[in-house]
This record gives sequence, C-alpha cells and structure tokens, in this order.
Amino acid sequence: MEFKSMEKWRVQRDLNLTEVQLEEVIRRAGRRHPMEDWVHLRVSGNGDVIEYLKLEFVYWLKEVYFNKEKFYLDLEIEFFEKQIRRLESELNISPYEFKYEDTSLKDLRSYFNKSKNAIGRAVNEMKKQTNLSYKYLKDGRVMITKEGVKWLAEKYFRKAYLKDLELYKLELQERKLKLDDFNRRKIQ
Repeated sequence: MEFKSMEKWRVQRDLNLTEVQLEEVIRRAGRRHPMEDWVHLRVSGNGDVIEYLKLEFVYWLKEVYFNKEKFYLDLEIEFFEKQIRRLESELNISPYEFKYEDTSLKDLRSYFNKSKNAIGRAVNEMKKQTNLSYKYLKDGRVMITKEGVKWLAEKYFRKAYLKDLELYKLELQERKLKLDDFNRRKIQ
C-alpha cells in the first residue's frame, strides 16, 4: 500500500474538498510528519506534471485527520501501530517490542526532552493511575524501572512514542522496498 498512489484530484473529489482545503491538509500533514513522503510528482507522456498522493496518506486522512471521534494522538498511534502490524505480517517477521531500560529521573529528562517538573508530574501521575511505584534508589539516584519507562512513553509522553512508531514503520517500509527490488531482480 505504501508504494501505491492516487491522483490528487481524485482524492480531492473523493473527500469532497476544495483545492485550497486539500493544500492546507497536505501542509499540516507535512508539519506533523516531516519524515513521511506522502506526496510526489510524476510527468505524464504529454509533459503535464501530475501530483500524486500515496494511498497510505489517503487512509491517514480518513482514519486520523478527518476522524473526530477520538483524540488525534490516540488515532495517530493506532494508525501507525496498524501499519506496523501489516508490514510485519507482509515481511513475515515477529512483532517488535520497544526496548526500555531502568533509567534515572535525570536521564529521563533528556530521553523525553522534558523539564524536571514535567518528569516529576508524569511519575506522580503514573503512580496515581497504576497504584504501583516504579521508583527505586540505586547509588543515591532515583531510578524508574523499565516497565515504568514503558508506561511513561506509551501512556504519558505519547508524542515521543508516536515518533518511535513512525521511525520503525519507515524502517519496515525500507526493508519491504529492498525485498521487492530483490524479488523483482530475481524474476528477471
């Protein structure tokens, strides 16, 4: 799906958008996901330049951008998790588990790029919601267990988790592209 495209005018017609509205949506999507390459140009036989949108982007528009039933970050995470599951299935690889390690509170600040107060609030919220303390002392430093770091990433600092998901999805797409190229060469 990530390599198939649709003409921009067809997407515009199917989603019932004006050209200005679709341009704004593309601009916003580019800001949210700068690593994604969802828009590309092709030159037709008569020399016209035609703008194409990848089908993955069209699905993202329908499932995330125009879906007002849930919070957008929840929808984004669900979308990328679904894409990852699909790619892992197509590549016949086992599901990937993000690896987390026991981390000090100080190191969490740089890991999540957050202030001392933001980390403190997050750890307190984690304790409140889970009724578990993931903190312990080691060499005079307050540490958070790997389970706690995982909870913070997936439940509290979800933008960082979304970025990790997107990077992993892009890595899987690159693997699929290489595999498709290999299979194509093998057939020839």
